[in-house]
Amino acid sequence: MNVKRSTGLAAAAAVLTAAMLRAASADTLADFLTQGSFSGQLRAYYFRRDYATPTVVNANAFAVGGLFNYETARFLDGFSVGVSFFTANALDTHASNPAAIDTTLVGKANSINSLGQAFLQYDGHGLLVRVGNQLVTTPWANPSDARVIPATYQAAYASFTPTTGLTLEALRILRYKGRTADDYFKDNNYYPATWDGDANYGGTSNLPATAPATNGTAAFGIDYAAAGLQSTAWYYHFYDFAQMLYAQAQETLPLASPVKPFAGAQAVREWGGSNIFAATGTHFFGQPGTSVDNLTLGGVAGLKAYGATLSVAYDRLESRGADALGGGVLISPYTASYATDPLFTSSMIRGMVELGPGSSWKVAASEQAFGKELTVTASFAEYRTDFSGNDSETYFDVIYLPPGWLQGLSLRNRLEVGNGRVNPGKRHFVYNRLMVAYSF
Repeated sequence: MNVKRSTGLAAAAAVLTAAMLRAASADTLADFLTQGSFSGQLRAYYFRRDYATPTVVNANAFAVGGLFNYETARFLDGFSVGVSFFTANALDTHASNPAAIDTTLVGKANSINSLGQAFLQYDGHGLLVRVGNQLVTTPWANPSDARVIPATYQAAYASFTPTTGLTLEALRILRYKGRTADDYFKDNNYYPATWDGDANYGGTSNLPATAPATNGTAAFGIDYAAAGLQSTAWYYHFYDFAQMLYAQAQETLPLASPVKPFAGAQAVREWGGSNIFAATGTHFFGQPGTSVDNLTLGGVAGLKAYGATLSVAYDRLESRGADALGGGVLISPYTASYATDPLFTSSMIRGMVELGPGSSWKVAASEQAFGKELTVTASFAEYRTDFSGNDSETYFDVIYLPPGWLQGLSLRNRLEVGNGRVNPGKRHFVYNRLMVAYSF
């Protein structure tokens, strides 16, 4: 592990913490050491990819692992320190044929062991500030937590809540650790897994292995909630890649009836010079372009009643002409190929970020039963794109949370069937994910 690369912010946080502790009283130090909180989750995942094309090898992967988190008690009126150890191990179950391994689960190596989080935090008086290696939860930079290990960020994050319902946020990302990486790098999901020793499998690999490092991301957001309204607006500067404005709002009508209609809208606007793409001559969907230029508009409407939800959504990513990179591709450095962006029509495997300019619609239904112990979700999405052809995604998701002495256990199975030109051989592709977890 490259210590200089991975621990810069964490080391600074540790030095500052030590200075604070020297200023603290003996009683405060004792509380700091003994009254912290420990939490975590054990995971066992089995993923399988089955291709209808006989010339493509089916792939699978199995891994067990865990996320182990410790946060100290607060000291000096709001400060604390947090650390997390992430581990995943395939237990030597990888196939002898490399093509038969689903490398998105733990990569090609048998195991991953990493210090996923190491941060100094202040939380008090409506202000939260966290510096170091950490989980980040924003619309376009998030944990993408669909593998044994989530994505984490070497970053500084702050949020301020001046009044109930209103939160202001700021984020500066310096380095990134993908879901199969064991260290932090100045890259993102557009870099190949061979870049500078980073084993981040599952990204897009659009850039060549010789691509220069990126300077990370700066972002600012505002969230507002009142009654049935949930709204957010963000500005992202993905250095060397693009600038983005994103806004979304959703309203659930506060009716006395058990049937509650809801509707929402979203918009994404991106622009700017893609210095790295231009320097390396990278194309998307066979379309060259010289700069990022895109606009996405979407909406959703539905009903909630008796634990059930039914919704219909639509997104349109406009083509922007010959000068637009990829004809108007939506650049998303931390969700591309992970399909964890906030667009209404994104599916488990892919969405408009992965498929490019065009339109999409999605119908989804879910039901919670037995006191929310069982959740069943089904959806169908169709994508009509300008350069990738047409694609459809049929999705099923079942989650069971046992009660009683098994509380904390989660049993989940996710299944998606994709049909479209983007699949190998332009034939259907089945992806099944069995996920067992225990939280403590």
